[in-house]
Order: sequence, then structure tokens, then C-alpha cells
Amino acid sequence: MEEKNKSKRNKKLDIFLKVVAFVYVVITIIFYISVVKLNLLPGIYITIFTMAEIFFTLAMVIGLVKEHKTPKLNIICLFIILLLSGVYIFVTNYTLATGNFLDNVFQENAQTEEYYLVVKKDSKYEKIEDIAKQNVYLFQVPNDVQQEVQGKGNISLVVAKNGLTELGKNLINNTVKVIFVSSVQYDILGEEIEKFKDDTKILYTAKHEIKATVKVEDEESKYNIQNGIFNVYISGIDTEGNISNVARSDANIIATINTNTHEVLLTSVPRDYYVTLHSYGAKDKLTHSGIYGINETVKTVEDLMGIDINYYVRVNFTTVRKLVDTLGGVDVYSDYSFTSYTYSYQKGYNHMNGAQALEFSRERYSFADGDNQRVKNQQHVMEAIIKKVLNSNTILTKYTNILNSLEGSFQTNIKQSEISSLVKGQLNNMSSWTIKTNSLTGTGVNNTTYSMGSQLLYTMVPDRTSVSEAKQKIKDIMEK
Repeated sequence: MEEKNKSKRNKKLDIFLKVVAFVYVVITIIFYISVVKLNLLPGIYITIFTMAEIFFTLAMVIGLVKEHKTPKLNIICLFIILLLSGVYIFVTNYTLATGNFLDNVFQENAQTEEYYLVVKKDSKYEKIEDIAKQNVYLFQVPNDVQQEVQGKGNISLVVAKNGLTELGKNLINNTVKVIFVSSVQYDILGEEIEKFKDDTKILYTAKHEIKATVKVEDEESKYNIQNGIFNVYISGIDTEGNISNVARSDANIIATINTNTHEVLLTSVPRDYYVTLHSYGAKDKLTHSGIYGINETVKTVEDLMGIDINYYVRVNFTTVRKLVDTLGGVDVYSDYSFTSYTYSYQKGYNHMNGAQALEFSRERYSFADGDNQRVKNQQHVMEAIIKKVLNSNTILTKYTNILNSLEGSFQTNIKQSEISSLVKGQLNNMSSWTIKTNSLTGTGVNNTTYSMGSQLLYTMVPDRTSVSEAKQKIKDIMEK
């Protein structure tokens, strides 16, 4: 009887061990596929990884199911398999999250803009049909958008001659009854005219897709990721919500990267730099170039610096706030003690949440050096985020949350295959990187701008020496 019960127990144990082995093989296959599909490992690493997985999996399975003279070997294999299964599930979760993030980010996203028919809040007009036969005054609205609105009714469109701010004031003063402006122009009017948004309402919204603005790569340029030397334009837009919406470029950084020497140069360009718009040949603030799409900003900076910029990364306010909050805050160095709109900062390191870091990176009025200091503060915030993200504890505990915080508020034209190429190159050569920073400077002067018309606005006239030195520093990195 005892031998019969012993045989029964051994049979149950044998079935259990085989089931464990089968589940382990399934988990291993899923883990292997997720790692290989991510396409971030060099070929030699994949070969070694494949051979190691096959050999080790077979060894563990045989060691688990085979009957040994002592059951200790089965127990040891069982323990190792359970431990590895947990590790594989954990890593698979990371690779799947990374893959989903890359799939969402590295796709062609058109930029869009909304245009509003705006009237006074106390106006009798409630819908677009109510303004038939009325003169509607506009400032820089594309022809196809004008045609869409005209197709909604018998509306006469009149181009304003005195600039955007004057147009908004005319609406508030009842000189005109209806104006037609972009969402960015509407935001600008809200900043320029007190209580403008409180005193107005949007009668109708027309959506417009900006064509051929997200593809800036020049295939003939020798400065690309494949060659290991390239520039990436980082644009921080002054808006929240949908990253595809056009907006002013509030933070402007050229990242010059040389993967051969493992050097990165971050060159910050003040948002109010007085530059010549590439497509219009007219003077404007750099920040306003974003109104016409990321391609306009990139091409304008290429003209200014005499360089090729084939790639861009575009983030907005939502990106910064969500990322910093996801990280549990960051420690940012402040060169000065000052109080901004909402928060106060002390000289030295300040622990900031997302809202504090965002306001810190946007403030300029608290400094005698204005915009010049703002770009330095933006670099301080970037440095703090990079340090926190690269912290091993952060990567282990908050990796998927970090990716989730970036999704939907991060846009780039870099291809996933190019990112894979960069990662593989780094894995093949684990040298440390040298990161340098530089900022363009200038002098504050009031000027008229293309995007705002005749109104005088604060601009920063580029310091020629500063621009020349920045060009040379970029050249030094790219020609090593």
C-alpha cells in the first residue's frame, strides 16, 4: 500500500514539474520575442542572447523534469525557473511598454491649427449663419480656411491692415463685429489685451492641417544618424494638450551629437531672437515661427546658424509637467533667488514639482538678463530631469510611468530604426558621453514683427559675436 501511494505521489509530482516546465518555456519564448522585436540589440548580442537562452532553457527544463538520485536538483531547478520566470515577466512588461511607446511616437503626425470666428460675449450672434452678409476681419488666415468659412454662408472677409493686436482692440471697442483668427493668435490677444478672452466668445471653429511640415530631413545631407554626426532641434511649444497643434516655440535648443567622439553640445536660442523667417523673408521673433509649423522653425534656425538640422523633437507644457510629476519632482539649480507669478525660488538647488519646474523654465522678467537667463534656467531643468531619469532606482520603479507620461505630448520625425541604430551603437561602444552647453545672446529692442503687424514688440537682436562663436562650437563638434 505504501509503495502504491508513493508511486501516486511521484506521478503527481512528475505532472506538476512538466506543467511548470511548459509554462516556463512559454514565458521564455514570449520574453525572447519581445526583446528581439524591440530591435535595440546589436547582431552579435542577439546571437549570444539566442544561444544562451536555448542552452539555458533546455538545461533548466531537463534538470526540472528528469528524475535524479536526489530530489535536491529538481528543487534547485524549480527555484531557478520560478525566479527567472518572474524576471522574464518583469522585463517583458518593460519591452512591451517601450515598443508601444515607440510605435506611437515614431509615426508621421501632421500638424494642425484651429481658426476661430470670434465675437463679443454680449453679441447677438450665436452661430455662423447669424453673420451672413457681415464683414469679417482677419489677419494671416490661409486661403483654404478662408474658403471653408465663406462656404458656410455669404460672408465678406476683409484683411486687417494694422496688425493683430489692433484687430483685437477693434473687436473689444465694437469698431468691428467679427474677427477671424487662429487659436495661437487668439491666445496672443488674450495676453496682449486685458480680459480679452473673458469678453469674447468663439462662434465657429475651422480646423486646418499644415501640410509638408513634419518632414525636415534632407536625404542628401551627410549629417545624419547613419553617419553618427547630426543635429536635433528640440522645440518646447507654449501650449497644453494635443501635441499636433501648432504653437509658438517657447524653448529652442539645438542638440549637436557626434556618436564617434561621444559628445553632445546643447545650444540654446532665445525665444525672442529677431530672425528672418525662412518662407516669408520677413523679420519676426523666433518663437512666432512655430505658428507656421515646426518646419518653418527648423529652416529659420538653419538659415541663422548655417547648419543642417534633419531631425526635431517637439514637446509641450504637458510633457514637462507630467514628466516631472511622474519622477516625483526634480532638484533644479537656480542661479538667483526670485519670485515668479506663483512660486518663489531660492539660489541653489530647489526641489520642484511639474508646475514649479515649468514656471521656472518660462520666467524671464525677474532677471536683468531676461531671455538670456531664461535659456540657462531651461538647461538647468533639462539637466535635472536627465539626472533623475538616469537614476537606476527611477528606471526600475517608474519606467513604464515615464513612458506613459510622455505619450501624446511628444513628437519627432526620427525613425524608430534610427533610434535602434543609436542604441545598438552605444551598446557596441559603452564610452561615456561629454555634454556641453552654450547659449546665444543679444540685446533687447522693440521691433515690429511679421506675425503681429505694426505693433512694437520686445525682441532680442542677435549678438553677432555670440552667433559666430556658437557656429564655431557646433562646427568643432561636427568635424571631429
